[in-house]
Amino acid sequence: MRRVRARFFCYAAQHPRTSITNIFVSLPVMRRFIALLVLVATPIIGWAQESGFNLIVVGDPQPQTEAQAISLEQDIIPHIGTIVDEYKASGYPTAILLTGDVVWDTMEFLPRIKHDFEALGVPVYAVIGNHDHDRAIDGNEPLAESHYITTFGERYYTFTMGDTRLYTLDNIDYTNYDNYSIGVSREQLRWLRREIRQLPNSQRIAILMHAPAVDYRTGDLLPYAKRLMRLAKGHELHFVTGHRHRHATADIAEDVVEHSVAQVNGNLWFAPMCSDGTPRGVFCIEERNGEWRWQHRLLGEPADKALIVWQEGKVKNYESDIIVKVIGWDAKWRVEWIENGEMRGVMEHLEMCDPGYMHYVENEAQYKDIIMQRLRRSAHPNKGYFRGRRTESNSNITIIATDRFGRQYRWESSAN
Repeated sequence: MRRVRARFFCYAAQHPRTSITNIFVSLPVMRRFIALLVLVATPIIGWAQESGFNLIVVGDPQPQTEAQAISLEQDIIPHIGTIVDEYKASGYPTAILLTGDVVWDTMEFLPRIKHDFEALGVPVYAVIGNHDHDRAIDGNEPLAESHYITTFGERYYTFTMGDTRLYTLDNIDYTNYDNYSIGVSREQLRWLRREIRQLPNSQRIAILMHAPAVDYRTGDLLPYAKRLMRLAKGHELHFVTGHRHRHATADIAEDVVEHSVAQVNGNLWFAPMCSDGTPRGVFCIEERNGEWRWQHRLLGEPADKALIVWQEGKVKNYESDIIVKVIGWDAKWRVEWIENGEMRGVMEHLEMCDPGYMHYVENEAQYKDIIMQRLRRSAHPNKGYFRGRRTESNSNITIIATDRFGRQYRWESSAN
């Protein structure tokens, strides 16, 4: 059943010293009649718009130099603006979330980057990252985070979008640039406990932080995140985080998911994709009819672009195979293929370093040795790859990838 929210816009009735009765007593007859029409018609109009929202999550923008700040402004934010405009046209409220590391130790860039995103014309929310602390400050966390607070406000707060209550938290316990840990303070836990107790049992919760809730080496929830999960017991819970510069969707438990958002600028500005192969893009969360759906949106590409395919001879050690990368893949995707009109079934699943990233590092990147070493060292195997082998050379191939929401993405060899 579609959940529909009636929306009333009789602002006078919201004032503590004004009542509907007083309004009607003081108005002439015609004005009373018009006011009555407004009161009757407004909820009917509101019923036409279902509750929902669009949240564009921008992973770790992190400009360190003036050139990088300009690239963010000229090469990245305009593409995000195109997605903002698409979402504005949907009629649902739209906002932007910055997952921390808004800058890369460059405190003077904070107001500028905030202004750049606000210029897109939608609300901008942010969480504090380790690189949003002043690295010149040692042993004084309040002072180290003062530039961020002056620009973005408090480190933890709450807001509502659609049917979801969202909480931003500071999970960086900062001593100095080289010494910080991941966790949430007792002060924040007490505040969050009080806040959650006020919610209806069925309301969805999203906790927005910089560092992850999951240890991706083991797949286990980190101890501090287990406490957060206990506080949210009985609620559908989503963690939205950055910091890792890689994409992942982790189904932690029933109705508990973490969305680890890849870095918007690629690999720290030195590659056009992250080290796990996730191309430059943003993570888009949509709520419709009370339900969430999400996807990684490539910058400058349509929403239905989710497949990158290397045909035979393009990928080392897989020269006889077609290799498929599914952007934004998680374990609930299904990837199938068709050859000459005949269904070949599910493609073989692979875990590998991204062929596109490795090609870029070995053949296109031109940086100092220290940067090249970092690029090679950071190459990270990813599970979002599949392969198939033709039974006939030059046969027509169709690849169909279906995400957990039933959306399908296609690639046709005849069109490529």
